[in-house]
Amino acid sequence: MHRFFAALLFSPSLWAATPAQIEYAVQQTLSQEGALFVNYTVYDSGRVGLLFGLNEPDWRIEKTVKALQSHPDITGLTWVKTDTDFCPIR
Repeated sequence: MHRFFAALLFSPSLWAATPAQIEYAVQQTLSQEGALFVNYTVYDSGRVGLLFGLNEPDWRIEKTVKALQSHPDITGLTWVKTDTDFCPIR
């Protein structure tokens, strides 16, 4: 019986963030880092996909990616800088 409760306690799927919580974390991080020219998708698996526009500075992309990768709720991150200008997010 003790093993069962220990398995439940340490099971990562029980404590994983919901997609809504991950989306909130992404929005907060993008806002804090000042990333405006970006499009993102949160997948059910907890992974996040980011598309940065050409008009987003490289230094800001690097800073934003590092902040997102260090966030405990985000299980994985895929990102790319496109060759197209994006309109700023609001």
